[in-house]
Amino acid sequence: MSKFSPSDAAFSGFRLVRENLKTVALWALIMTVVSIAYSVVMIHFFGDELNGLSTYMQSAGSEPDPNELAAAFAKVVPVTLLSVPYLVLVNAVMFAGVNRLILRPHEGGLLRLRLGGDELRQAAIWVLFNVTLFGAFLIGSVLTEFFAVMKDAIGALLALLAFVGTLGGVVYLAIRLSLSSAATFDAGKVVFFRSMPLTKGQFWPLMGAYFLAVVMCVIVFLLLFTIISAVATIISGDIGAAGRLMQADSSSLKAFFTPMGIAQTMFSGLMSVLTTLIIFAPAPTIYKALREGQAAAEGNGGW
Repeated sequence: MSKFSPSDAAFSGFRLVRENLKTVALWALIMTVVSIAYSVVMIHFFGDELNGLSTYMQSAGSEPDPNELAAAFAKVVPVTLLSVPYLVLVNAVMFAGVNRLILRPHEGGLLRLRLGGDELRQAAIWVLFNVTLFGAFLIGSVLTEFFAVMKDAIGALLALLAFVGTLGGVVYLAIRLSLSSAATFDAGKVVFFRSMPLTKGQFWPLMGAYFLAVVMCVIVFLLLFTIISAVATIISGDIGAAGRLMQADSSSLKAFFTPMGIAQTMFSGLMSVLTTLIIFAPAPTIYKALREGQAAAEGNGGW
């Protein structure tokens, strides 16, 4: 069985940043421009609906009226419908870019981003991955609710076990399918459930690598947020500037296009790129190590 180093895989995103600083800077710039363009479209066409939902949530407090809340959410359904293809496309391009950096390091020039067959296949994998996990969670939730309505000690215990089993099952499935993106990129065709043999017997090393990557991502986020918040507070003289870095004012285009609004968008663009590299680079790194180990084993007459 081929092996890999979980710690080495977990830090692969940091190596990519160090070795491809110009590419990462270009990605952050592109993400900022794309985010601004998307925000402008959303504010121009749905600004009133978004502002209405935000205002209602703030005024309703912790116990909003279900009917009023449903009505407020119904007004932003078009936003959701537009957000889904936007997220699918952006993630597909970014995932393909990360896979390209690791599996085809000499392809794509400085930018390493394209829009073609690889990206379409990554979009398909992203949709399949999320639909599969949501379906598993939904089935588990229905089972949990079925036991919960029994309203006795046995029902409560079964509901608890079903809930824990659902969370564990979703995590297990996510990790077993985690190499599907890299496998699809490498094969040039959609490889989803057929990627699971690659992770057979590798669950705990994979989980360790991904967990460490998430922890490092949180540390990087907090560090950058602290530094940028301190700079924003010093420049503006407003101690509340740090909080506004987390969410740009989307009530109107005028409110959005302020120094703080642009700073927030730039911060989001940088963090989205760093998050993608730190969290998602381990998977293709692990896939590459397993693939090379398999090739070496086959060359020696076994795996």
